[in-house]
Amino acid sequence: MIARRPLGVGLLVLVLVAGMSCSRETKQPAAAQPIVIGVIAPFFSTPGEGIRHGVGMAVAEINAAGGVNGRPLRVVEFDDQFAAARAVEGYQWLSGSQHVAAVVGFAGSGVFAAMEQQARYGVPIICTGVGADRLTDMVRDNPTRYGRTFRVMHRSSELADVTNAFIRDVLVGQLHLTRFAIMVEDDVWTKYLSDRWRVAVREAGGSVVFDDVFSSQTTDFAAMLSRVRAADAEYILDASSKVPSALYLKRWAEMKGPLIGAVPTGAGTRKYYDEIGPAGIGVNSVGTIPSEWNPLTTRAAKWHREYSSKYGDPEYTSAYSYDATYLLRDAIVRAGVTEPAALVKALEQSDHSGVVGRYQFGPDHHPRFGDGFRVINMVQYQFPDANGYRVVWPRERSTGEFLFPSWYAGPAKTNKSSR
Repeated sequence: MIARRPLGVGLLVLVLVAGMSCSRETKQPAAAQPIVIGVIAPFFSTPGEGIRHGVGMAVAEINAAGGVNGRPLRVVEFDDQFAAARAVEGYQWLSGSQHVAAVVGFAGSGVFAAMEQQARYGVPIICTGVGADRLTDMVRDNPTRYGRTFRVMHRSSELADVTNAFIRDVLVGQLHLTRFAIMVEDDVWTKYLSDRWRVAVREAGGSVVFDDVFSSQTTDFAAMLSRVRAADAEYILDASSKVPSALYLKRWAEMKGPLIGAVPTGAGTRKYYDEIGPAGIGVNSVGTIPSEWNPLTTRAAKWHREYSSKYGDPEYTSAYSYDATYLLRDAIVRAGVTEPAALVKALEQSDHSGVVGRYQFGPDHHPRFGDGFRVINMVQYQFPDANGYRVVWPRERSTGEFLFPSWYAGPAKTNKSSR
């Protein structure tokens, strides 16, 4: 069902277990009272819908299996519209009025403002949509103030490590590319990425010949891509979050641009291929979404099939939000209560094998990264289908060879064929 708050305050959605009523008048035994989970997300956006659906899928499974310590889960959602003030409003309302056990989600910088409220409300935040290193740096540097926040997602430095290794090993090492363009969405996390890319390109022996940002409101990329071409770039390093990458990749394909791909949100989805079709072949991307063609874990293929059948293409936040809900479930079971301090301590003790990887939190409340925990592959779109991408790096996990767009006849193709 959907309930509405007074006009001017915002819209919320109560996602209830089957057969439950939302009325506080309903008489239930104390043990059967639902455990309420808050979700804060920008509704109807790429990351926001991934958060909502990932949590919703996990909650449905948990409740079907009997709930948590005999109690069902109930989700209360708040639309923060990518606005910091609304993120604060949502956290205060969920914590103070709805008495949630924890808040899952956030997909923008509003999480930082919400973290400032934790000293007052104490309710844990499990962030599944913000990659900025700043978040867990704050936890590490001031655990007393910010130590109730956890991240269940990759962070920008991990994306930088993976894409930098791809630059070194494949783009420069194998294809001998030297002229790079950087075009990223204007945001905190992309600034960290672009800073690291400049260093990586230089250390690999290349140069950055174009470097610019675009607004999250940009819809026409013709001028920017024309400037990339005028700079004679051989490869475009891109990053987007709020802007679906299909907006600029469609224009890129029409212009038959240089090789491209680093962190393009939404590339490879069914919508992407509906809009671009075979012209989208050859785009590279970090592979953070588990699936049968990006088997981050043995559970990846089954999860992807089930999620897709319910909600369509997963977003980059979908699997993380799903895993975060199970991490919270496990923490409540260990703690035996939903009291904030006990829940934080239980989350810190997590050792959970999710669909993305194995989760153990470090002192900064970020999950461990690397073999045996979470990994990120580089994938490439190789077939005109929403399931058409393959792992091309690292070599030990690859499921396909590097392919070029059909129109491409640049030096990289000659370099590859001559090896």
